[in-house]
Amino acid sequence: MFKQLRKANQNDYLLITATLILLVVFNLSLLSYVQGQHERDQAQALATCFSRTLKGEIKNALTLSTTLKELVLASDGKVDNFSTVAKYLLAENTAASNLQLAPKGKVTEIYPLKGNEAGKINLLTDPIRGPLCRYGISHQVTVTQGPIALKQGGKGLVMRTPIFIKKKGKKQFWGFAVVVMKIPQTFSSTAANLKSAGYSYELEKQVSPLNTSYKQVMQKGGLHEPITYSFTTADNSKWLLKLAPAKGWRYNKWNWFMGYIVIIDFAIAGLMLWVISGRILEREATLDPLTQAYNRQGFDWKLASQGEKETTVIMLDIDDFKSINDVFGHQTGDAVLVQLTRNLQKCFGPKAIIGRNGGDEFAVALPGRMSDNRPAIKGLSVSNGEELFLSPFPSATANSRARPRTMKRP
Repeated sequence: MFKQLRKANQNDYLLITATLILLVVFNLSLLSYVQGQHERDQAQALATCFSRTLKGEIKNALTLSTTLKELVLASDGKVDNFSTVAKYLLAENTAASNLQLAPKGKVTEIYPLKGNEAGKINLLTDPIRGPLCRYGISHQVTVTQGPIALKQGGKGLVMRTPIFIKKKGKKQFWGFAVVVMKIPQTFSSTAANLKSAGYSYELEKQVSPLNTSYKQVMQKGGLHEPITYSFTTADNSKWLLKLAPAKGWRYNKWNWFMGYIVIIDFAIAGLMLWVISGRILEREATLDPLTQAYNRQGFDWKLASQGEKETTVIMLDIDDFKSINDVFGHQTGDAVLVQLTRNLQKCFGPKAIIGRNGGDEFAVALPGRMSDNRPAIKGLSVSNGEELFLSPFPSATANSRARPRTMKRP
């Protein structure tokens, strides 16, 4: 097969080039698609797991405000051991910055107080905190605000849980249990898991129920074409987690996949070589190797494959061709035969079938009756209508002593 490729012509090489280009495009496209699809699916699954960890961390923070709420309910709204309980809770959860109680919306208790004195404000009348606090009261839900800048430095989240006490069978608003959480300490487990898995990430949170814009909570590394996963935590806060491999997307099973691609490539290349080899063998079987005109077998096959019912066949040879070989040499004689073939094709047009019967004998098949082709034949004849000056040498002329005939096929 490879020996046959040495005889490939320009069209064969174009086919080889086109096939190789298509293989490269196919390989790169398939590899890119499978790589991205596999790893992005994997990242999406991991994002779900990471979000569960983050939800757990938010739930732990809410436990602090729930404990303060239970403290208020247990004492019927009269808390006298806030500092002791708050100290214990902060020791158990180091991610918390401080705890607060706000009876009737006014912050009166803060632990630790040092550095947080400015936090003793009326939440309901504050222009920034007021609308959100009133939303929490009307909906009886914990509202989380942030991320915000903490006076001690860094960023934090503020969770305010409204407390209602039953009096005379009716729920009455008592105030808020407030927890201020530090970032990124609150999400230390999530950050550790993401780092261990080799992912860069960005965590964003909806600012508040009254502000639908998102703000960055924390970020690590650069993100290239990240996947985005949205979820909601127990405090009804909306979050976005964006993930991408720290070292970029790559296909973990590329060895197996590349092996599959190589097999497909060899199969396609083998098919291509088989087709080209078949074309070359067909040419060798039907074409004269010197002139590239049809040989006897090829001429008969081509003539039989034509759809015309009537065909004009011209038989001709070169007068005194032996003298050309004797005087000028066989190389020049070969050149005469090649040039004659070109002239015949040029003179009779693309529909003509040019055949070499052997030696200096040629045949030309033209579709249609002889009467239809007579102008073309006469146009190439000398005055006596016998010789066709188709040879490049004046002394070597094609003789049409075997006159044109019209062949009829049923």
